[in-house]
Amino acid sequence: MRHTKVSSAWRPVGARRGASAPQGIIGALVFNVCMLVLAVASAFAVLIIGRDHLYAYEYSEAGARVISARVEELNAELIQLDFDRYRQWDDLIALELMSGDIAAARGFMLSGREMLPPRYANVLRRTNDDAEMELAGLELLTPGTRARYEERVPLLSRRAESVAAVTERVTPNFVGDADDFELMARALIAEPSTDTLQFILTGFSLGLAGDFGPEATTGAVALLIASRRTDYPAAFGAEIETLLNEALPVEAFRTAAMAGSEDPGAFANAAAAFRSVADTARAEQVREALASLGAVSDATSPSAAVDFITHATALRDLPRLRLVAQAAGERASAAAKRLPRDGRLLEAARGDLRITRELAIALAAAGAALAGLLLILGIKGYQAGRRIWRRMQDDDYGSELVDIGASNWRPL
Repeated sequence: MRHTKVSSAWRPVGARRGASAPQGIIGALVFNVCMLVLAVASAFAVLIIGRDHLYAYEYSEAGARVISARVEELNAELIQLDFDRYRQWDDLIALELMSGDIAAARGFMLSGREMLPPRYANVLRRTNDDAEMELAGLELLTPGTRARYEERVPLLSRRAESVAAVTERVTPNFVGDADDFELMARALIAEPSTDTLQFILTGFSLGLAGDFGPEATTGAVALLIASRRTDYPAAFGAEIETLLNEALPVEAFRTAAMAGSEDPGAFANAAAAFRSVADTARAEQVREALASLGAVSDATSPSAAVDFITHATALRDLPRLRLVAQAAGERASAAAKRLPRDGRLLEAARGDLRITRELAIALAAAGAALAGLLLILGIKGYQAGRRIWRRMQDDDYGSELVDIGASNWRPL
């Protein structure tokens, strides 16, 4: 038997989907465009923030209150036994008094709102300022600790005497003098492997690479002392060393010094060689970093500034540490001394983002792209839900039937 070859395929009219295909293509195109715009605008915004330094850790009264409260909470975490918080608070103050650290002792005193049990903490919360809080906290101390506190710590109500007492525990107020510089220069010229940190800091503090300023000199003292501690952070130390060596190339200094005189280590010759090879731009970066440490020392105490350095992991952490010190003061001194070096003290600082015209445009573009993505996802989700709902409403058996009447078939 001979069969006629089928010339074309047949399908039900209801199976045609040509109308929905363009909508799907347009939706996919818009989705991809929004994804691209969002990525580009976000990257551009990050670039602008980094280029113009728009995210800065600047002091403000409102921000200082928030940071101070965070530091108090960090000090409260030093309490190990919750059922004996009062005794541990008193012991911490007594330990700092015995070690002569007035700033840390007062810092724990002022953190009592978070460190003490509610019954005692509420007494401190009813005060209006730190001076009143210190007087109220003094009444909560055990008799022995109270006597030592009154003997060694001038109260904040006598602020001038108090500041003088806190700054009394100052390490030497200079890194080195001309004689020290000459001595280190001779050692460095004779032995290139000599440690260069104090030599370079001494040269900067003597003004051999431009005006250094008292604040940067104070920071240099703190850095020099911190570098000799066992908990000096290695990553931070490596960045500092790299920056100092870029500001003053040691080999270039040795070459210039030996070429300049028969006595290359003499102060006049070594100072001239120092000036000739110093990189002014890098020296300014060194000055800014050390000025941040000096600001920490001014806001807390010189010994606290050394403790703060041990919490840094990189040079970029210095503005955050400065903000914490300026906002929390002696509370931060106590936290810097006793907290583990795990980054929690750095996290207490929060910066402020300054919006410029370029950044606003980038953020607006990113926001519009994100809104478009969410809109498309919402539409697709709605359509999918609507299809599922319709299927659930159809009869299970009826949904499987197909009308095969001759009038319902057309060629493709």
